[in-house]
Amino acid sequence: MAVSTDELGREALVRYIEDGFVCAQACAECATACLRPAGPAEPSAAQRLDLRCADVCEQTSRMLTQHGRHDAPGLRAQVELCAATCAACAADYERLAATAPGAAERAAACRRCERACRDFLVNLV
Repeated sequence: MAVSTDELGREALVRYIEDGFVCAQACAECATACLRPAGPAEPSAAQRLDLRCADVCEQTSRMLTQHGRHDAPGLRAQVELCAATCAACAADYERLAATAPGAAERAAACRRCERACRDFLVNLV
């Protein structure tokens, strides 16, 4: 069953896309900053989570901006993946908030994207 983006609620769609790109940018910046001091070494689990979160948010946002119609089950699965990844990344940042500069802001960006995902899913039947 195909679902038109018109049917999904423009406000939820726009909010999701905006929050998704903000989250992706925050996670990508963090991963890049964390990778610099380590050099060519294998990225840590936290860095891999940052990169995965950035990729999933960006991929989901791009998917919603580039297509007028979507397969509802496929779209639901992608947005659910994005919400779960954002939640995991936010929890990681929240653990670091007291000691890592910018972690609280990045956690907030991930939580906003997670909320936007969940709100968006309500509109997806």
